[in-house]
Amino acid sequence: MKHLWPKSLVGQLLLVVALMLLLAQGINSFLLYRGAQNQNLVEASTSAVSRIAFGLDRQANDRSALRHGTARARRMGQLRYSSDSTVTADMPRLPELETRAGQAFANMGIGFSEIRVTSLRNLTPEMTGHVIGANRGQWRDNPINRSMGVRTSPDETTGFVIISVKQMGGPWVSIASAVRGRTPVLVRTLLLQTITIYLLMLIPLIIFGRYISRPLKSLTAKAQFFQPGETEMLEEQGPPDTRELIRAFNDMSGRVSSMINEKDVMLGAIGHDLRTPLAALRVRVENVEDDDDRERMIAGIEDIDHMLDDILSLARLGRSREQTDIVDIRSLIETVVDEFTDLGHDVRYQRGAKQIANIRETLVRRALRNLIGNATLYGEVADISVEKSGDMLMINVDDDGPGIPDEKIETMFEPFLRGESSRNRATGGSGLGLTLARAIAREHGGDIILKNRENGGLRATLSLPVG
Repeated sequence: MKHLWPKSLVGQLLLVVALMLLLAQGINSFLLYRGAQNQNLVEASTSAVSRIAFGLDRQANDRSALRHGTARARRMGQLRYSSDSTVTADMPRLPELETRAGQAFANMGIGFSEIRVTSLRNLTPEMTGHVIGANRGQWRDNPINRSMGVRTSPDETTGFVIISVKQMGGPWVSIASAVRGRTPVLVRTLLLQTITIYLLMLIPLIIFGRYISRPLKSLTAKAQFFQPGETEMLEEQGPPDTRELIRAFNDMSGRVSSMINEKDVMLGAIGHDLRTPLAALRVRVENVEDDDDRERMIAGIEDIDHMLDDILSLARLGRSREQTDIVDIRSLIETVVDEFTDLGHDVRYQRGAKQIANIRETLVRRALRNLIGNATLYGEVADISVEKSGDMLMINVDDDGPGIPDEKIETMFEPFLRGESSRNRATGGSGLGLTLARAIAREHGGDIILKNRENGGLRATLSLPVG
């Protein structure tokens, strides 16, 4: 049932309306069917009442009917005369039809001491030959009647109504009347009615739903691929509420772009203002006579410069002007590995099959440098492997270091949080490497995953979409 439920708002609205219409039409069909059944019973009982009244009237006007008995009475209306009622105690009674029959007889000036009415699917043996309406099809199939336009397909007999009345001081008089069903006509009528209702209700809803959903889809796409600094505004369309929502989104995107532009200007000023005195300080430090003091000062200045570079890169991420290119990931990894091996680090990579991805090469190279740098920092060896999982390329960087407690893995992506608590860059770095690497991966539609290895060490996986 969950898979059949639409995901879109318009689809859910149409499905709910369709189900409610179906439920309402089902209830309406049931009520109409019950009403048709009751109407058929009333018509059959009316015919039976008329035949009893007609037969008793003929009997009163023809005294010979009393002498000839049942045979003559049968010819005068197929009435059955008996000492006991044909409607026995085990048959279902129809009080409403009994009341109707009593009122009809009273209006005609005929009185009975008791009236019994029942409805049966099959006729009882004693009522055979005392039925009216059972041979209607033969009458309609008569050539003369057909030539006069009478229907040749009579309604199906669905049962019989039996009326048995007790004469004052006389015998029971009974007659059966065939109940004719109109189910095919009713089904066609209900089917036509249902189709009409669905056409009148669902087609306008579909059109109105598209009128609503089209601007919402455009708004969703605009929000998903929102890039700060875009000047193109989304066109306001749809009903008033949707137009107001689009207008609010355009205003919000404008404010966000303005804030980011102000932030970039501020960061650019900070970067320029800080790097200038750092460069002057570096020149002055070169004049320090003590070699140890000079090297420590230079290392401190380089730490500040690297940290400043990481902060500016992280802040500007998402507004990079670098275009994406089709890059061979295998060659990119080899380039980064060569950089580390040239510095004396033990970084291993077994060249595999060619893997192509559409990426910003400079940013991905930086993310790989950060991951490999952490592996060489906390372990002696960094092993790199590449595997493909579906439409994602997984670049695994394994080290043989101490690993990270499972409960602290996610917190390692927080800015300025490091696995080593000291501020020494040789043991802890700036604390922005993993943060920047994950931001780069997520900008490409991937992610960074950290996981402790079973044999010790840590695995950092950079996932990138390919294809």
